[in-house]
Amino acid sequence: MKFKDKFDLLFEIRREEIKLLLYSAFFIFSLFCSYALLRPIRDALGIHGGSDELKWLFLGTFVATIVCSFVAMWLSGAIRRKLYTDAIFIFFALNLLGFFIAMRFIGAQSPAFATLCRVFYIWVSVFNLFVISSAWSVLADVFSKEMSKSMFGIISAGASLGGITGAGLVSFLREVSTQNFIFLSAFLLLFALILKNLIIKEGLNLLQNESEKANFTQKFASPLPSKNPLDGFKIIAKSPYLLSFVGFVLLLTSVSTFLYMEQARIVRAVFETREARAAAFANIDLIVQSASFFIQIFLTAKIAKFFGIKWLLALLGFVIALGFILLGFTHPAFWGIALVMSLRRIGEYALVKPAREMLFVPLDSESKYKVKNFLDTVVYRGGDALSSQVESVALAKFGVSGVLILGAIISFVWGILGLNLSKKYEKLK
Repeated sequence: MKFKDKFDLLFEIRREEIKLLLYSAFFIFSLFCSYALLRPIRDALGIHGGSDELKWLFLGTFVATIVCSFVAMWLSGAIRRKLYTDAIFIFFALNLLGFFIAMRFIGAQSPAFATLCRVFYIWVSVFNLFVISSAWSVLADVFSKEMSKSMFGIISAGASLGGITGAGLVSFLREVSTQNFIFLSAFLLLFALILKNLIIKEGLNLLQNESEKANFTQKFASPLPSKNPLDGFKIIAKSPYLLSFVGFVLLLTSVSTFLYMEQARIVRAVFETREARAAAFANIDLIVQSASFFIQIFLTAKIAKFFGIKWLLALLGFVIALGFILLGFTHPAFWGIALVMSLRRIGEYALVKPAREMLFVPLDSESKYKVKNFLDTVVYRGGDALSSQVESVALAKFGVSGVLILGAIISFVWGILGLNLSKKYEKLK
């Protein structure tokens, strides 16, 4: 059997699609490596003033996300679609350069440093959502539904590989100054702009029909039809499919936040210094991204094709429901929360994330940009803010056991909703 035939059999990819696949995988790799350099630094700085501050940082992130989301939705209707992602990337790259300069001149013992930590935590959380959401919007507009089933899992592996690289750098180069990682993150973000243009060019080249090529070109040369930032709300309100999607994202964020809050408390108690905490977070990232990479490369597309998208959307919810029960027996051991948190993140990256991006493919362009941006930003961070407050109240009234039981219930309902959402997806063309 020829190499080409073996490749096609293993990955379900045609030879003429390989270039687009490589551009897209490196595009996502660059963005996630950029973010992975920032994430452990963000998490370490986020508990600089105590883990009790996290619920307020989540609330601050939600407010910042709402403001930025309205600006982004207006921007998407004001400039050409091809330039929209450029504007988002350049804006955040310039911000990174600002943090690079600030951290060179503000000492860690300065009273201003605590404020800088809070601002950086909120900013990185917003950065993650807007940059990644914009990137996947481009891919959803370039790929067909069938191409997405065979390639989005592999492209998501680029995200895991980027995460491995970024987390590995922070973990192993502990003596390197924080601001140097921030500068590298900005460089990778700008490099991704070049790859984005290559993706659009290659997507056009793959089209055979002249009419399809004309529509493709016009799509990226025009802004979205309306500048009204409330359009995302209106589109969602009219669609049972998108309303189910909103519920799915809210439950996903609730499960993630419950686990994240407990992890932060334990890490702060176990590790004394900021550098040790950053390295601990980076080590967990490294394990998670390595496992996710293997699953995304060899299993995600197979699961989506042979078992359906429902297993990508629903399985993790049921597994983590059992994980919360396990935590009831292992708390407060660090290995227990590390295990369940890793399972949650591996499942999200390898299964849920590719499936979530597939859910956007059948939608029209306006939904892909405005609704996706709203879901990935306002709904996602709103879920973080709300669930962090709920977790705090539950912890105060019912203790850790009550929080874990509530988390198990939420996770199980999340799995059920994933099954329901997959049925709606299969009915769309």
